[in-house]
Amino acid sequence: MIKSKGAKKYVVTIKIQPVMSAAIFVIAVAFVTLPQAFAIPFNASREISAPVNQVWNIISNVDNEVQYWSSFKEIKNIKKTDNIIEREVTITAGPQNTTSHQLVTVYPEQLKILTNLTKGLVTGSRILELKPISDNKSKLDVLWNIDFSGIPIVDRGLAENGTRQTTEQALSRIAQAAEYGINPSTSGMQ
Repeated sequence: MIKSKGAKKYVVTIKIQPVMSAAIFVIAVAFVTLPQAFAIPFNASREISAPVNQVWNIISNVDNEVQYWSSFKEIKNIKKTDNIIEREVTITAGPQNTTSHQLVTVYPEQLKILTNLTKGLVTGSRILELKPISDNKSKLDVLWNIDFSGIPIVDRGLAENGTRQTTEQALSRIAQAAEYGINPSTSGMQ
């Protein structure tokens, strides 16, 4: 009888061991890939009744993004080399004086601007891509792939919705500036 109980314990231990190993492996894989699990791609577009060069002049002036992107409080350029800008952006959302380290690459021949958010509560990338529709009409696409894992889980939905709203507002402000020559910082645009 005693041997039988010991054998059962031993068998149970053997059966539990592979399950525990598998659970530890799954947890380890989840931990290593966790940042990718929170990467959220989303896109927004806007047709703008203005020539492509007029819209490009607005969006390619990346030092002026605080006028269009309401989540940007201040931009401090760290280094500029040809078409690449390393900068630190103070963000209006989140804890006071939250900053984002960004690498911005401007591709004039492709009418594209790639912003890599490399450090901060939110990381990932934003692409602004401009396409001509006709002589006096353009389309501006914003392609996001962002990771909210630096934000507490309970606030991630708010952060995602805020980013979507800010993107739509930025597209509207850029369109109004291109179509009507309105400067968002002096017009009171929201």
